[in-house]
Amino acid sequence: MAHAFDQYDPEDYSVIFNGIPLEGFAEDDCIDIEFDSEGYQDQVGADGRVVRYKSNDQRASITFSLMATSPSNKLLSAMYNADIKAPNGLGVGPVLIRDTRGVTVFAGTQAWIQKMPKSTLGQKLGNREWKIRVAKLEAVVG
Repeated sequence: MAHAFDQYDPEDYSVIFNGIPLEGFAEDDCIDIEFDSEGYQDQVGADGRVVRYKSNDQRASITFSLMATSPSNKLLSAMYNADIKAPNGLGVGPVLIRDTRGVTVFAGTQAWIQKMPKSTLGQKLGNREWKIRVAKLEAVVG
């Protein structure tokens, strides 16, 4: 029986937000994607009959950590500040996260930076944790 062999490389993932390829990710867990709602809910009646109902809420949060020295921090800061100062959602745009070697893809057409990251300054280099909200995120996890 042959044994399967797989390989993983975090550099195989690309993150593009509002046309900007992001770079300079922090070590360890650098990208976290979480949907707000479950795809289906259920409810039980007094007689025990169960009904399942679909949730059409596909909102999600994408949180990613960049090293403090990442050039993407400056670009994201400029995008956030322009969005705050300009009317009509200047900072809203597409987001795409994909595995260039596999089939994992997360994509949304309306995404925005929720707030500026917390900044901690000290002797060691810190990270910047950015949070992007997505109005409707579609996903294929491979």
